[in-house]
Amino acid sequence: MIRFPRPGCWYRFTATDWQFIRDSLALTQKSREGLASLMDDPDAVRLILDHPKLFEAMLVSRHAAMVSPELFFFITVRHTLKRAGVDDLNVADYIAVVCADFGLPATAAQKLPETRLASLYSIDYISALEQAGSHERFFIHVQCANQFLVLTSLYPDFLHNRAERRGAPDLDFYEQVVVSHLEAAGRHALAEEFALEDTLTHVAQSFPPARRAMNHTVREYLSLGA
Repeated sequence: MIRFPRPGCWYRFTATDWQFIRDSLALTQKSREGLASLMDDPDAVRLILDHPKLFEAMLVSRHAAMVSPELFFFITVRHTLKRAGVDDLNVADYIAVVCADFGLPATAAQKLPETRLASLYSIDYISALEQAGSHERFFIHVQCANQFLVLTSLYPDFLHNRAERRGAPDLDFYEQVVVSHLEAAGRHALAEEFALEDTLTHVAQSFPPARRAMNHTVREYLSLGA
């Protein structure tokens, strides 16, 4: 979990994604043309992506297998969080970007710190923070929060089974790890530089109900493996 989250999932949608959206929402050629004319307007795009038919299509359409991780997770996360009463679009967008980027390598253009952790032990992040400079601590906070955000949101049974087998911490512990590191990142000076201070704070505040809602969606609708 090294890639730094860049909010705005819709800016990364592919041509196949847009085609999927048109096919899911527009039944006639005229309506497809009308929908296409709206897709250059960011405000209209946000409204279009909120349509409940997109979540339904994501579950049943055979074409859903062709969409990007960004579209898949944005539709899934946004639908799930709204049902749980978390209506902040930026919160859904952040969580969706993190889920879409999980496991993907950082690009050279991102210029991230050299420290790379992929540990299931939060103590390893604490140790890295103690040795890191001020600039690097921001990225370690974000990296730790994002890793456990994905694990607690999408793979709750893995963490629960691990806790039962090994006596490791369970979901509630890692939920608090996510919240505390998001809060720490939100207070860092670099959060303001990246215009993420409000988003990080709102994600931290919304994460407990968001995580539980995502767990329900994963168990009810999705098969993401273990």
